[in-house]
Amino acid sequence: MKAINMKTEHLVKPLGLDMVNPRFYWNCEGGIKQTAYRIVATWENETVWDTGKTQSSRMTHIRYEGQPFKSRDRVTWTVALWDENDVEGEKTSSWFEMGLLKAEDWRAQWIAGDYKPKKNTRYPVDCFQKTFFVSKRVAHARLYITACGLYEARLNGERIGSFVLAPGSTDYRYRLQYQIYAVTETIAAGENKLEVQLADGWYRGSIECFCPVNVFGKQMKLLCQLKMFFEDGTVETVTSAESFRWSDDGCLRFADLKDGEIYDASRKPGYGGRARVVKEKVIPSASNNVPVTEHEEFQAKLIITPSGKRVLDFGQNIAGFLSFTVQGGKGQKIRLVCGETLDENGEFTQKNFQIKKPFKKYGKLTEILLVTGNGSKIKAEMTETPKQEIEFICSGGQDQYKMAFAVFGFRYALIETDIAFDSAKFKAVAVYSDMEQTGDFSCSHEKINRFLENTRWSIKGNFLDLPTDCPPRAAWLDGRRAGFLQHRFLPDERSLFLPQMDERCQRRSIQGRQIFRRGSLQRA
Repeated sequence: MKAINMKTEHLVKPLGLDMVNPRFYWNCEGGIKQTAYRIVATWENETVWDTGKTQSSRMTHIRYEGQPFKSRDRVTWTVALWDENDVEGEKTSSWFEMGLLKAEDWRAQWIAGDYKPKKNTRYPVDCFQKTFFVSKRVAHARLYITACGLYEARLNGERIGSFVLAPGSTDYRYRLQYQIYAVTETIAAGENKLEVQLADGWYRGSIECFCPVNVFGKQMKLLCQLKMFFEDGTVETVTSAESFRWSDDGCLRFADLKDGEIYDASRKPGYGGRARVVKEKVIPSASNNVPVTEHEEFQAKLIITPSGKRVLDFGQNIAGFLSFTVQGGKGQKIRLVCGETLDENGEFTQKNFQIKKPFKKYGKLTEILLVTGNGSKIKAEMTETPKQEIEFICSGGQDQYKMAFAVFGFRYALIETDIAFDSAKFKAVAVYSDMEQTGDFSCSHEKINRFLENTRWSIKGNFLDLPTDCPPRAAWLDGRRAGFLQHRFLPDERSLFLPQMDERCQRRSIQGRQIFRRGSLQRA
């Protein structure tokens, strides 16, 4: 008998925990029943915890009770099991690595772009760059990074990690999640370039059902430090500071979580300015969670609607990204608008999820009017939201594009362009938390199997770092995403259930806001 599927705090070989007494989990392989276990935890060949042979069939929630950990400790834990005949089986091992356990471990400074955000103004994506030199052989290196906004980091042109929409969804008033990446193999001898893009995301982009902006703040911020341990025993750290170069003249001219992106493939960041040091009162903590990653891909099929519109059909309703390869003349444009369904006439529509909000920033009184269905009383220019729109400007050569800082709920994409394109080069990429599927079911009844598949896709489409109610509108209750799901109905089911669901969701939203304003809704 041996231990398999070994996990620490439900995670497989987590890089960067900040739980000082983590719990261990495993399953058994071989034998009939586990009768005893022994866990031995070591750090740099030193035993820091040994349970001894423990008579127990327990294999979950076994809490570490050894010597205290320090920041960045990498711990190996080995499990031996005894079966029903009290025979010791093969030992198996796993590991975990601690994050930064003390506030003073952060030597980096919070930085922002060199501008002061103005009212009712949206800005391009911030681009930061730091050049550093390495003259010694690197034993191992770690990048610790977080942001007020969404970040995407590259080292020597290579994207760091697979986490998308990082650092994930959070209530920035109380919690800032950071991630840790192993970058040993990416560091080169000589000159190295660390580049980070920073977009609005949940911090200052469109959120909640009626898509207000700047809910958590107006100034996006970045915090990162790259720690390098060399083979000669020395250590060097590259930290975010005013020495970072900055500009906002890169390819992403606009990026909003719900409204979409404007991407000019002919542009590159010039890094002509300097970062500005800013303050942040919340001390970052490790995410201690699975990342949000890319999953299934679906190739487009071109359909022509009765009115002659060209629409890409990806065959599956998902929450995720659009990606494509195209070649057009410099300055030529492609406009893509994404939606979940076609209307009763077979035409592309966004009416099943789009609503109206004021064009300019609005306050609480306007928000109450919107939530209570009194939007007609608002005396301001209104606009549809969410837009779920991509505007792509060609460079003149062959261009490749994939969304980075927006996520749409869609199956269809209306495409408007005078560029010749191949629909086979357009893909939809499902994006959701890297959850493990632990079981499956099928039967002889096709509709039951389809119902299960719908349910599975509902879960995938509504778990982006935490549960949401629907991918296009991902409703919030004053900064907290609503924890209920929308079922993905078959075409002939939607007309039966959607009106009732929309009414129920609106009622829940109003009730939730009333509770919050009475002070009864506590943060998690």
